[in-house]
Amino acid sequence: MSRVAIIGAGASGLVCAIESARKAHQVTVFEKNSKVGRKILATGNGRCNISNENITLSRYHGEAPHAAKEALRRFDTSTCKAYFRALGLEMREGEEGRLYPMSHQASSVVDMLLHEARSLGVHFVLECEVLQIEKKGTEFVVHTKEQKHSFDACVIATGSVAMPPLGSSGSGYGFAKALGHNVIEPYPSLVQFISDEPHLKEASGVKVDAGVELYIDNQKRQSVQGDLLFTAYGLSGSAILDVSRAASKAFVEGERVHVVLDLLPTLSREALTSLLQKRMSIAKEKSLSLWLEGIIPKKLAHFIIQNTKLGHIKEASMLGAKEIKKIVFALKALRVDICATKGFESAEVCAGGVDVRELDAKNLMSQKMKNLYFCGEVLDIDGDCGGFNLHFAWASGYLVGQSL
Repeated sequence: MSRVAIIGAGASGLVCAIESARKAHQVTVFEKNSKVGRKILATGNGRCNISNENITLSRYHGEAPHAAKEALRRFDTSTCKAYFRALGLEMREGEEGRLYPMSHQASSVVDMLLHEARSLGVHFVLECEVLQIEKKGTEFVVHTKEQKHSFDACVIATGSVAMPPLGSSGSGYGFAKALGHNVIEPYPSLVQFISDEPHLKEASGVKVDAGVELYIDNQKRQSVQGDLLFTAYGLSGSAILDVSRAASKAFVEGERVHVVLDLLPTLSREALTSLLQKRMSIAKEKSLSLWLEGIIPKKLAHFIIQNTKLGHIKEASMLGAKEIKKIVFALKALRVDICATKGFESAEVCAGGVDVRELDAKNLMSQKMKNLYFCGEVLDIDGDCGGFNLHFAWASGYLVGQSL
């Protein structure tokens, strides 16, 4: 039996603890929060987007995303389903292959994991912040405010700096650096955009299916389609989260960012023009806003009128070909300049982290220090929106726990 320290009781730390205990190790989990799995509880708007039916290596990013290959092979979607079913949790499939607990509650996931870990004898030390980790001979000494603890192996599963209100911090990066590892500078990913575009607040609260093209220094970098939410500060929704990684990196490098929105992606420009021309037959005595409200939400109609500077047109019947062209352009190719992201405070995950090129991809053990392991979001591997990040947390924790 080996003494194993796991720093962090998030998704990867919990699965790692369970797998380590199943191999008859003496496992101690240190968690600075008063409860385990706080970020798990926040995922999927409280429903917990456990995984996705379409887990592939192409959905992951970083300086060396191929380092995730073994973890994803050992813990694929089928394994994930079977794993949680064995714990007593059933899943259901949602939109775009997303997997959720059948209970619709993230707390069910945390409760099942915690019950299993405790039944296996895992010792949790809560409200206990680890201050330092040092290697003395063959042992790891974990320093807390109260005392020192010695272990044969140490797993850093501290997560990232994303969502600090949930207790996240950069402690894992500090531990990694102190133990001789390189850390790729983190930046926010899966995060909302801030814009100071005039009149954008007019559409606050409007949610539509839209096409989103991301431009960096006026060069198109990415194109997606999905949910788009107008907010008081700018733009949100799954489509924005999907392009936010590249945008965040651009801001770090001092580049300019804007998006071009197609607010009616199911209609071509020609089809939309034809539709508006046909609607001229019912334009008489209708305000321009009311006339537009027949095809788009009211608040969005107000925004489009302001954006196209057509507020002086009181009745839709006054529209000419030039004005219709302006409306079509605004609905099919609306440019919105982005001045920043919402940052780590709102980011679901981080890009960057512990350099995985310094780890053995077969078990995520340090190539510099025997029996030192890393798993979860502390690593320089991040996934797309839709359960991919949480899946990698489970998978990497599983791989490390099995490898100890």
